[in-house]
Amino acid sequence: MRTIVFGATGRVGTCIVEQALQAGHHVTAFVRDRRRLNQKFDGASIAEGNVLDKPAVRAALLPGFDAVINAIGESSLKPSTLVTDSVANIASAMHATGNTRFLGVSGIAEMDRMTPLGKLTIAVLRVTPVGHAIRDHDGALQVLKQSGLRWMLAGCGYIKTGPRRNRYRTSLVLEGGFKVIHPPDVADLIVRELTEEKYTGQVVGIWY
Repeated sequence: MRTIVFGATGRVGTCIVEQALQAGHHVTAFVRDRRRLNQKFDGASIAEGNVLDKPAVRAALLPGFDAVINAIGESSLKPSTLVTDSVANIASAMHATGNTRFLGVSGIAEMDRMTPLGKLTIAVLRVTPVGHAIRDHDGALQVLKQSGLRWMLAGCGYIKTGPRRNRYRTSLVLEGGFKVIHPPDVADLIVRELTEEKYTGQVVGIWY
């Protein structure tokens, strides 16, 4: 399967590239600076540019892909629209180039269904500095819902640096409480979804 990964040099993006290559997919990594790449990108094609540069994104998507993956995230706890803006730019370029399937990384706050404890958890998070990231991902989700694309998002809690466990929970319902997941396992879900297509049009929670 032909796929392109935006945010390919980040913690989750690097894992997606590596695992997709291992699974036999043809991967293009969209990066700002190819000089930062390491051996994990051996075997991947490289497209260079800024995700907020519309001509660069459109040019990268012109070859056509079975799936477009976005792993871009904002690591700071300050106000930002990076995720919303990048998803809007990618979605626009996908329409212009005939690409129709989008997979991405989001948060548990974007899940449609929550228990009372889940709702309380997100309400508390929204009034902390984490709320800036939540609002950014909220905006990206609205872009996708209005895009007409076939999309799926991995709803992550705290993405903590750590090893691949190969065992994690997925759910369409947020039960609440503090949720943790490691980057390689987020990548595992995304790469599996490439071929399984279990969660189209949904934000699926992933945690331990």
